[in-house]
Formats: sequence, C-alpha cells, structure tokens
Amino acid sequence: MIVAGGSGKRFGSKKQFLELKGIPVLRRAASCFTAQPSVDRIVVVVPEEDLTQAQEIFSGMGKKLIITKGGRTRQESTLNGLRITQKSTTVLIHDGVRPFVSSSLIMRVIEGLTGFDASIPAIEVSDTLKEVCEGIIVKTIPRQGLYQVQTPQAFRTEALMAAHEAALQEGIFDVTDDSALMEKAGRAMRIVQGDPLNIKITFKDDISLAEAILSCHTVLG
Repeated sequence: MIVAGGSGKRFGSKKQFLELKGIPVLRRAASCFTAQPSVDRIVVVVPEEDLTQAQEIFSGMGKKLIITKGGRTRQESTLNGLRITQKSTTVLIHDGVRPFVSSSLIMRVIEGLTGFDASIPAIEVSDTLKEVCEGIIVKTIPRQGLYQVQTPQAFRTEALMAAHEAALQEGIFDVTDDSALMEKAGRAMRIVQGDPLNIKITFKDDISLAEAILSCHTVLG
C-alpha cells in the first residue's frame, strides 16, 4: 500500500505529485514495487480530489493497481487502504514520497516478518541529538539504541487491522506511523537494516537531493 494522502500544507504543494526528471514522485515510489514477484497488487491512497490525477499518473503501470481515497489523517488514509487489502495475509505500507526503494530493502522487510507481526526498516542514529525548546537547548539525548524508521514497513495484515481498530476504540486518531500502533497493541516487531538512499521528500531541499540521487543512478547505470 502506497499512502499518499497528504495535503502538502507545510511544503507548499502536494509533494507526491511533484516531478523528478519528468516522472511524478508518487509513480516513482509505486514503480519500486511493480517488479517484485512477491507483490500481488498495489493499493494507492490519495486525497479524494486527486483521484482523477492519480489515474492518469498510473496509466500503463502493468501490475494490478487500485487507487482509493484517503482520509483526514495518515492514520485514516491507511485504514481506508487496509479495508481493501485485509484479505491479504501480509501488507507493506510505504510513504508515497519515498521514491528510491531498492529491491533488496523490500525483500529484507518481507523476510524479516518470519516469526514476527511487523518488520520495520531503520537506520541507527549516528548524529548527536539535542532536545530543544523555543530555540534553547534543554539537554543532549543519548543516541545509543536510537534508530530512524523508514518505510516500507511489513505487517501481518490481520494484526495491523486489529491495531487500527483498537486505536479507534480508544479515541486515537492521529498516529503517523503504523508500527507505533502495533507497539501500543503489544505486537512482536523487529528492526531490519534500512537504506540511506531511501530518503523521504519532506522539505524543498530534499528535491535537490533526490535529483542528485537520480543523476548518480543514471551515471552508474
């Protein structure tokens, strides 16, 4: 499932529809999964007002693809997609603004599910971390055992659906990471090695970084 229901208020436009060398970010993200034999179908979640645009973007993709409308929050958008995928035993949840997912990363998260309810790609934090309040440093955060989480995240579909339903019953509506819901539900999860090139386009400077990555891929073949 590719979740791309964001409104782009902070960025100034909908990042998922920006073009990287002529191809929308969202199509690039979905294309990472089309050649994977273990992926049966792709569900893309976009804002309701962008359903027609998404249909045009994904024209000729080849793999079975379903486009559905998102919700007011990422949590709601993911749940809308889950209602379509719940007949599957396994689901991968991916950010629509991460356009550089490698085949090896996809396989790592899938294989990491063995014996667990969720498999989450992450990179160990290497920089010094500071807690800051209104521009003033409060304290240094020990980085030992801290990781930056990425997507795609792999889940047992039934377990993730149950975690979402439990969150709704408890009045939790704004969780931005599905593994956080699984954590709250007490599900067994494991970390697998992430990928530094699996960047998330969050700020405008990330576009320049993404273009540089694409240029390197072109040069290296």
